[in-house]
Amino acid sequence: MSLPQRDISPLAGQLEQTLSAGQLPSEICGWGSQLLQRLRQPVRVAVAGSPGSGKSALIDMLLSRVVIGRSGNGLLIDVCHGAREQVEIETAAGQRLQLPGLLAQQELPQDARRVRQTLPDPRLRWHSFRELPLAGPQAAQHEMLQQAAASADIFLWCSQDFSGAEQALWAAMPDSTKDHSFLVLTMADRQVMRGTLPAVIEALQPVAAEEFLGVYPVAAIQGLTARSAETPQDGLWRSSGGKQLAEDVQRQVQLGRASDVDQAELLIRQFGGTLPPQSTPAATVTTQGPAASAPAVSRAAPQTACLAAALDQLQTGAQAMLAEAEAAGGAQAGPVLANCMEMIRSLSQSLDTLPAGAAAEAARTAVQDGEEMLMLCQLEQDENAAVDAVTLLIQLKKELMEDPPE
Repeated sequence: MSLPQRDISPLAGQLEQTLSAGQLPSEICGWGSQLLQRLRQPVRVAVAGSPGSGKSALIDMLLSRVVIGRSGNGLLIDVCHGAREQVEIETAAGQRLQLPGLLAQQELPQDARRVRQTLPDPRLRWHSFRELPLAGPQAAQHEMLQQAAASADIFLWCSQDFSGAEQALWAAMPDSTKDHSFLVLTMADRQVMRGTLPAVIEALQPVAAEEFLGVYPVAAIQGLTARSAETPQDGLWRSSGGKQLAEDVQRQVQLGRASDVDQAELLIRQFGGTLPPQSTPAATVTTQGPAASAPAVSRAAPQTACLAAALDQLQTGAQAMLAEAEAAGGAQAGPVLANCMEMIRSLSQSLDTLPAGAAAEAARTAVQDGEEMLMLCQLEQDENAAVDAVTLLIQLKKELMEDPPE
C-alpha cells in the first residue's frame, strides 16, 4: 500500500497519547507537538505566480476537473478536503459567505479577498492546494511568499519565463523550501508553437538546477482535457507535461509523509513504549542513576529521527530510480549513477550528526564501503552498473535498519 493511502490516524492518536501522558522529555516536547500537527493535516502544496500565469489552470489539471476556472480573480484560494462541494468566501468587510458547488460556477462579491473550496475528493485527505496571487509592490509579494514558506510543504512556481523580478523574489526563499519546489513553465503549448520553448528551458536550466527540483513545461489546458476525458488519453496527458509533474509532486508528498511517519514511530518506540505511564518528573529525581542519562538520549532523538527520514528517502529514491535504471542505456546510466552517489553522500552526512558509539561507527563504515562501490560502478557507466548502484542503496538501507545506530 502506498503511503498516501495509509491510515495514519492510529499513529497520530498514539503520539498524542504519548504527549499528553508526559512521556516525552521536555527537550523534545515541542518537536513532538509539531510532528503531531503535521500528521493530522495534509501535505500543503502552494502554487504561486503572477496574475495570468496559469495557477488556477494548473490546480484544475491536478484535480482532473474545472474547480477554480476563471473565478480566482487574483484571490488567495485554498482547495482542501470536505464533506461536500462548498465555497467559503471571506470579504474585505469581514463577512463569511458559504455557497454550495464549485468556485468556477460562482459569481463572487466585488470585495471578496479569500476563498476556501472544499471537495469530497479522497486525494485531498493527503495533500491540499493553496493558490498564491503575486501582485502589487515587490515588498508585499516578498512578505506573502515568506509567510507561505513557513506553512507550505511543496511549492509550484508558475511562470512563462521566470523573469529577473521573479528570480529575485525566489532567491530570498529558505533553502528548505527550495528543496521541495518545482518551476512550472505554464502555457508551454504557446511557446512550442512560437518555437521558443527550447531556448527558454536552456536559459533557465542553470538557475533551476540550484533553486528547484527541476523545470516542468506544462500545457495545463491539454492536460486537463486528457484527465477529464471519458476515455483515457494517456498520450495527451504525457505530452502535456502534466503526467511527469503530477507524478513528481506525488513523490514529494509521499516523501514528506514518510518522514513524518518514521519520526512519529521512532518517538513512540523510544519513549511511549518504554517509560511507565506515570514516570517521576525529572525535577524531583535526586539520584544520579538512569535519570541522569535521559537528557542525552533526548538530545539524540531528533538526530536519530533525521537518520530514519534519510533512510526512508534513500529507499524511496532508490525504488523510483530502479525502473529507470533497468531500462537505462549509456546516455541515461550517468544521471542514475550520479543520483545514487548524491543520495549516499547525503546519508553519510546524516550519520555524522549521530553521537559516537560502536553502532554508529559500524554504520559509517558500511556507508563508506557503499560509497566506494558506487565509485566503481561509475567507471562502467552502463545499464548493469546503474542497476547494481540502485540495488546497493536498497540493500544498504535494509542493513542499517536491521541494526540501527542509537
